[in-house]
Amino acid sequence: MIFLHVHSQQIYSFFRHLSAISALHIVAGALTCCILAGCAANREKESEVKYDMMENLTARFNIVYHGRKIIADVTRQNFEAHHDNYQQLLPVLIEPTEATATSNAQLMDSVIGKARNIINTKTKSKYINEAYLLTGEANHLKGNYYNAVEFFTYVANTFADMPEYRQAALVWKARSQMQLGNLTQAGLVLDTVFAGLEAEKKSVGLAFATQAKYYLLVHDEVSAITMLEQAIEHTRHKPTKLRWHFLLGQLLQKHDRAEDAYDHYSKVVRSNAPYEMSFHAGLNRVFLATAENGTGEQRVKLLRRMLHDGKNKEFKDQIYYQIAKIFYADGHLLEALANYELALRQESNNRYQTTLTYLELADHYFHAADYPTAKLYYDSVGMVLPVDFPQAGEVQRKIANLDGLITQLRIVAHQDSLQYLAGLDEVQRQVELDSLIARRWAHYQASKKEPTEEKSTRSTRFSPFDDMMAATPTYTDNRFYFNNPDAMGMGQAEFRRRWGNRQLKDNWRFSDMAGGSAVAAITDGATADTEVTLPQDTMEVDSATWAAELQQAYVGELPDTDEKLAASDTLIHGALLRIGNSYRDELLDNEAAIRTYEELLARYPATADVPLLYYNLYRLYTDIDAAKVSHYREKLLADFPDSRYSHIIRDPMYLAKLEQQQRVLDQVYEAAYTRYAAQEYHEIIDEINSILDKGTGRRQTLSQLAYLRALALGRISTIDTFETALKELVADFPDDSLITPLVNQHLKFITTHRDTLSTRQYALQPIVEGRERFVDEPTMTLWPQLVIKRGPEPPRPRRELDVAAAGSSGVAGMHGLGSGVGVTQQQLAKVAEVGELGANVYRDLALLPDSAIYYFVVNVMNGRVNLAPSRFGIGQFNRTRYAQQDIAHQLKAVSDENQLIYIGPFNNYDDAKRYETRILPLIPDIMKIPGDLYNTFVITETNFGTLSDFNKIDDYHAVYQDQLDR
Repeated sequence: MIFLHVHSQQIYSFFRHLSAISALHIVAGALTCCILAGCAANREKESEVKYDMMENLTARFNIVYHGRKIIADVTRQNFEAHHDNYQQLLPVLIEPTEATATSNAQLMDSVIGKARNIINTKTKSKYINEAYLLTGEANHLKGNYYNAVEFFTYVANTFADMPEYRQAALVWKARSQMQLGNLTQAGLVLDTVFAGLEAEKKSVGLAFATQAKYYLLVHDEVSAITMLEQAIEHTRHKPTKLRWHFLLGQLLQKHDRAEDAYDHYSKVVRSNAPYEMSFHAGLNRVFLATAENGTGEQRVKLLRRMLHDGKNKEFKDQIYYQIAKIFYADGHLLEALANYELALRQESNNRYQTTLTYLELADHYFHAADYPTAKLYYDSVGMVLPVDFPQAGEVQRKIANLDGLITQLRIVAHQDSLQYLAGLDEVQRQVELDSLIARRWAHYQASKKEPTEEKSTRSTRFSPFDDMMAATPTYTDNRFYFNNPDAMGMGQAEFRRRWGNRQLKDNWRFSDMAGGSAVAAITDGATADTEVTLPQDTMEVDSATWAAELQQAYVGELPDTDEKLAASDTLIHGALLRIGNSYRDELLDNEAAIRTYEELLARYPATADVPLLYYNLYRLYTDIDAAKVSHYREKLLADFPDSRYSHIIRDPMYLAKLEQQQRVLDQVYEAAYTRYAAQEYHEIIDEINSILDKGTGRRQTLSQLAYLRALALGRISTIDTFETALKELVADFPDDSLITPLVNQHLKFITTHRDTLSTRQYALQPIVEGRERFVDEPTMTLWPQLVIKRGPEPPRPRRELDVAAAGSSGVAGMHGLGSGVGVTQQQLAKVAEVGELGANVYRDLALLPDSAIYYFVVNVMNGRVNLAPSRFGIGQFNRTRYAQQDIAHQLKAVSDENQLIYIGPFNNYDDAKRYETRILPLIPDIMKIPGDLYNTFVITETNFGTLSDFNKIDDYHAVYQDQLDR
């Protein structure tokens, strides 16, 4: 019955051959078999190895044959299903994807089952090695690379005396290791492969190709070129050879070997390659033309000839893109931009090409300082960006951080322009202003004549020194607009960009129109630039009046005095520092960060931030320029030996030691506060004196300890002793932004009320009802005797963020800053110390409305930590910044998991955000607990009542952070 498993064709062939053998041959064959059987018996005694002919036949023709055929079919299908992107380097080998691995899993399990059958039941066959190799290949194609590595390792070790299997197993093992990202192990395996390369010939081509892939992964493209050339010589599969010819052309073109690259592209063009590959090879050959037709103009002619070929209809976007790049490289910007726009208008499903075109336009307008237009194009890039785009992470970071970066760049550009104008004499300045105003008027008149659909994407606000008008990106889609969520999203983004978040109602265009001048100059340093609001399209504008108002706006901002010039330099300095930090930390663009920091050093060599800049440059030049690393290191150590950054260079553990020292100091402060609240004044004076005499630790905490000591002295000494302690504190910590302003208030109060205070036995006395209090006689209570207001907490399902439900927060009935009704942003700006807050048009108004009762919250993610010292610090901040405002800081405990310090109330979003902006820089000094134990947010009174457990607080904080990141 064993023959039932053998193919009928094989059986037929066998008996047909048998019938043709003569009787003599049969007898001779029988004798030969007897002799061979005797020899096999002798060998069996020695090596215990024997094969069964029937098991060999069934293993080979019924199992190995089918397994090999399935593997070959799946490999071919993967090759045919793979779609190459010819605009980036082709992959050397077609490896399994998640989709193909999943779709082929059942077939690969079948192969593994067949191989296991040989291993378990065909032990007398000679195909055990083949079965293990098949199992490894099936696991690789299935995406189980760890299992594949183990099987290939077993084959290479167990059958090391069989080069055909050893070499194949090692090559596949290297491929699996690279799929796992284990490049070091893959390199070692390939070293072993090439040590035995001459032992067998079948896997030589794959070995060279695998080595080429390895070199590309480790960014050694020169070595990869050599390996690919060898791989082509040892490979017969024509489709694979064509792909490698194209890849070689790409690599050689990248390394300026134009003639060699041209030859490889030509082999693709002259072959029967797929048309898309042939088209891209021909397209690339245009840029590798020889000297007689290598000029930009002639290249454009060749490309335009390709446009007229009907077979290239679906590739027109790429042809226009290449034409635009040639014009751009030759300095013909108008032709380049026009062809980029033509590329966008072509019907195409090539998202990769669309991304490239949008990105070229975005980068152009960004470098031309036309930031509004650049922002439009970067937004478009984000909408079409493919997941596998090579610079996807870099582009996404740039888009996410673009608003902040543009804000700072416009500050620099605007202030530079103002300083330039201020440095001109009256005649030259007037000429420049006339030119600027004429361009603005021309742009305004042109904008009135544009079609409505084009104007809808342009901003109605112009920066005085932006000479480029915002261009309208073109979106192409043949489907019905309202069925296309991408198109709808783009439309909504464009609407918000122009109009903000408008309510759906009649006359929505006029909902925020205000009377007054057509020119509104914003002079606050926190704004991105001076912008001019042009009159509505429906209004008739007198050009002379318009120009006069615009000129007045410019002249009013000119830094024509020493004070104004110093203020302008401060704005530029701060903006450049923030730009450099953004490039370094957010965009991860070290080269741009280096340029920015060095520009800052060149412009302001005497800045107090020189040590910081030297240290940043020392770090950024690492792995780029060793000489520069040494230069900035030596400059920092020589010029600023005692700076924090010099300590970090000398001792890499310096910051960790400093952090540990700060934690100890915070614990000392907490203990001193507790003893002060327990009225142990003499003890804490001695204790703090010993700490201050050492002078080690964070100065912000030392100043707070000095303040506690001064208060303790005030409790046991006369006003003179107390006043002396306060003056010493101001002298020792003149730059402290939390304690010193408060102490100056105390000193001013003492000067004003000296006669009354001099009659006291002690400067600070216990609080008695009806007695005139000193300006700062805080009620300091031992922890946990502080009053904790819990408020009702209705049960809610966990992980549900119910921001709409009205819940009691335990803070109702408190009065805020006064009614904000009728107070405009312009009026608030006159008294705001931190300037206007930038409008966030993407803010969720249901979550964070303009008008509501707000609180600033410090969420401490520990139910037991002592917060009395931290609350004391918040009180110090409030007494110096909000002395005349009716705000308070209170505590709410939540489910023994969180403690919420909430400060307020504030009557609107702007007031709450202004408080947040002012206190956040000081929060690390105020909070006497590690930074990873707390976070902060702004919340309405209504939503504050929904924070009933840890998860709801965590969810709200995540949503709030998302609002900030938009």
